[in-house]
Amino acid sequence: MDRSSRVDGVVEHEVPELIGESPAWRLMVEQLPRVAASGLPVLLLGETGSGKEVVSRALHALSPRRRQPFVAQNCGATPDTLIESELFGHARGAFTGAIQDRTGLFEAAEGGTLLLDEIGDASPLLQMKLLRVLQEGEARRVGDSRARRVDVRVIAATHRPLERVVGSGGFRADLFFRLAAVRLRLPSLRERGRDVLLLARYFLARAAARVGCPAPELAPDLADQLLRHSWPGNVRELSNACAFAVSVSGARTLVGGEHWPDAPFAESVAEGSGLHAETRALEERRLRETLRRTQGNKTQAARALGLSRQGLLKKLRRYGLGVTATLDDDGDAH
Repeated sequence: MDRSSRVDGVVEHEVPELIGESPAWRLMVEQLPRVAASGLPVLLLGETGSGKEVVSRALHALSPRRRQPFVAQNCGATPDTLIESELFGHARGAFTGAIQDRTGLFEAAEGGTLLLDEIGDASPLLQMKLLRVLQEGEARRVGDSRARRVDVRVIAATHRPLERVVGSGGFRADLFFRLAAVRLRLPSLRERGRDVLLLARYFLARAAARVGCPAPELAPDLADQLLRHSWPGNVRELSNACAFAVSVSGARTLVGGEHWPDAPFAESVAEGSGLHAETRALEERRLRETLRRTQGNKTQAARALGLSRQGLLKKLRRYGLGVTATLDDDGDAH
């Protein structure tokens, strides 16, 4: 959970809670103060849902820039026709619909930190634009002749094996080395052992607080299942499942298997590699792209994918893609 306080009119970000006691997690966390103080660009590597945004917020909160803005942008979620304006802003009249000047995210993050999430999905055009800003330290709004100096620390994050992508020509090597002055790898949840139980109790307590009740306990048989599960959606999958158990299934004192969303608990960790992993990655990417195309409307997304609504929701829970207890205007849980 990220908290911030306002001191003399300036927001000072507090360090998010970095929950975990496993050696793999502690090794990563122990590096954060030194990395934060260095001011160097950071590349966060880790599977989808492993906590890259939480770690990037911690880096910001531990850095000398903590009183300045933290801004995040998903580089794979915005089409090329909009991403340049989103990041760099535009001048009035730069294109149809540009009725006034607009500040981009680089300017909005001035003096602070800009997280470029899913940088591995950035298009060649975006890669070129980003390299220019990082090299020159200035950004030019679309349709504007004047360049503006920017003082922003960039943290990039990706679930893709970016070094291999560079080697195959899918990502610019010069941009990679600009972004990767420091590389931090986040362990997957299945690598973190009993951290899954610490996190589950934290997420259950948070979900219970939202509905005004005490934190429920984990049933022992469910705890055993959580420890055996391979967690393809990582911490995000666990967080969503805990929210579902409390907010949708109505668990109050004890959370058992009957409160948990449908999940492939029988999967083995070994299934997280090879052809199975490639198939899962392709399915997850297709789900994300379809939801973006339908602007989050799950009824339309299910129709486009040839699924029932319940079938789509089950897949979204499987990948930790934001199924909670609230409702879309079409009646879907999202």
